[in-house]
Formats: sequence, structure tokens, C-alpha cells
Amino acid sequence: MESIDKLRRAFLWSGADTVIGGRCKVAWEVVCRPRDLGGLGIADLRRAGIALRVHWEWQARTKQRPSLRSHERSVLAVFQAATVFTLGNGESTFLWTDRWLQGSTIESFAPALFASVGVRRKKATVAEALHQNAWIRHITGPLTMRVLLEFDRLCDILEGVQLSSEPDTFTWSLTADHSYSAASAYGAMFLGSSRPLGAKQIWKTSAPPRVKFFLWLVMHGRCWKADRRYHHGLQDSNTCIFYDQDAETIEHILLGCTFSREVWDSWLRRLHLHDVVVVRQEQVMAWWLQCRKRIPKPVRRGFDSLFFLIGWMLWKERGARTFNRISTSAAQLEVLIQQEIDEWCLAGYKQLRSLMALQ
Repeated sequence: MESIDKLRRAFLWSGADTVIGGRCKVAWEVVCRPRDLGGLGIADLRRAGIALRVHWEWQARTKQRPSLRSHERSVLAVFQAATVFTLGNGESTFLWTDRWLQGSTIESFAPALFASVGVRRKKATVAEALHQNAWIRHITGPLTMRVLLEFDRLCDILEGVQLSSEPDTFTWSLTADHSYSAASAYGAMFLGSSRPLGAKQIWKTSAPPRVKFFLWLVMHGRCWKADRRYHHGLQDSNTCIFYDQDAETIEHILLGCTFSREVWDSWLRRLHLHDVVVVRQEQVMAWWLQCRKRIPKPVRRGFDSLFFLIGWMLWKERGARTFNRISTSAAQLEVLIQQEIDEWCLAGYKQLRSLMALQ
């Protein structure tokens, strides 16, 4: 998996077989997250392997195929978390490790007692353990006061357990039909992950893939600006390339700079949105999400495309000035933006065309 990931990482960031670490702008673990959690949706091979091996455990329980059982902790953890156990004859449910007591394991409410049980004994089924109270003989550790208290509590619980002649049943809680699926097991391993601001909206916006990728880098704060290069000691100054005044951050380039505000103000006036959208320097994704809520719904998605387009053109202008020493005035950049809008509309971005109808 490491070899495959090395090739995938190199292809993503350099389009070649190898890549140096400095060109990998975002950590690979973040890249492999689902898109709505801030990643690119590239498969995480480790998690995908676990999800597929959970199927072995599922078949071992539901189809009585013990040879398929897995002993990996990560596999068993996913299986236990996603499976609902319904006790029948107790021949397929493990007393000590399965979540069969009101959705909990014995370890969750009697950890000291669980630690006193031998490893081999923990694989005893409910039917085997309850037969002539064989579970009592599974306890081999020191009988501390805590162990005795938990033992007494477990005795009371197990006295009320009644086995039937029906087999145990297992239902998968992550799908509508309660049957195992690798996709649901894979997605479950991302539960609890934080979602960066704007991660979901980026991929719903009508824009070319490279522009979406640029805004994805903006969301993660991984664009190389003068401020970042200055912080790493790669250049002597961090001042803005447009007006050589404030520090050149991504917020300053796209929103805060006088040059950027001039471009924004011109377009907002042309679209009669200057009273609705106020351009000020703040976190880029937060500004976008706040502004789009003020836009009328019929043209809101068109505004999303316009925001991506203007941000992309400002970034390209910054690149032209930094690396090619070519400067374009705000009025000239507005003409280039109009040409880019025309091309996007011809390419089929209908929402942007609807927004342009406001002129």
C-alpha cells in the first residue's frame, strides 16, 4: 500500500512517478478523505482494506463460515460498532466481546471483570458460557473488590437472559436494508471527522475542475503566497505584489487588496449586487458562504461560479506579476474576466449565464 500510495501521490502533485515532499501541498491523509469532509475522495487503501475484511467477519457470523473470521482489532471494532446483535440460541454470539447486552459489551460496564478473563475464554459463545454457568470459570484473574462488585452485577444481568430455539440474528445498522456493504463500512470509518468550512459547497459549484482544485487549496490554506514563503525563509519580504503595502495572504489577494476590491466593486455594480455583497478582508470561505446567503436563490449558484472565476483570475494575475513580471490594470483584468465568463457560458455553465442576465 505504501508503494501504491507513493505512486498515486506523485501522479497527483507532479504527474510523474516521483515527487519531492515540498510539492505535496496537502497531507495524503487529508487528500484521501471524502469530498464533503475536505478531501478529494481518493480511496484510502488502508480503510478500504479494513472495510472489505469486515465482510469476512460478517459472513462468518451470518452464514456460519468460521474459517473466514478475522482477528484484526480494527476489523472487529468496525464490525462491533456497526452490527446490532439479537440473541436467539446464543450459538453465534460471543458472551464477552459482542455487543449483545442492550447494545453494549460486558467490557463497557465491567472492565475489571473483563480483564480477568483469559484470551481463549473470550471466544466462548453465549450458549457455551451460560451452560451450567461455565462463564464463572472463565474468570482467572485476581479477585479484587472491583472485580467482585462487577461480578455481582453481571450475575444479576445474566440471570434474566433466556435463550430460544431460533438462531442469533445480525443486522447492519449502516444501510437501509440492514445488510453489509463495503461502502457503508468504509464511510463509517470517517464518522466524527471535522468538516472544513465550504468543503461541501466547493464541489457543487459549476466551475472547471482546476478552478475547484484551486479553491480546495484555498480552503486548506495551502497556496504559496509571499507571506508563507517569507515565513519559511524563502524570500526577504512578504508584501503584496499588487500594491506593496500589506502582507500578501490569500485573504488579502482575493478580497482585501485595493486592486482586488476595485475588480470586485466593478463587477458587483454591473450586476447590481454592490448593496448586497460587501467585499472586506476576512477568511475567504467564510466570506463566500456568508455572501451567497444574501444573494437571491435564482442566481445564487451563478454567484458561486462568479466568485470562483474572479478568485481564479486574481490568483493568475498575482502569478503573472510574480513570475513573469507582467502587470495588468484593474480595467484590463475586468476585460479578461468578461472573456473568461463568455467561455464558461459557452461551455454550458447555465447558472453563470443567468447571473450575467442581471447586467
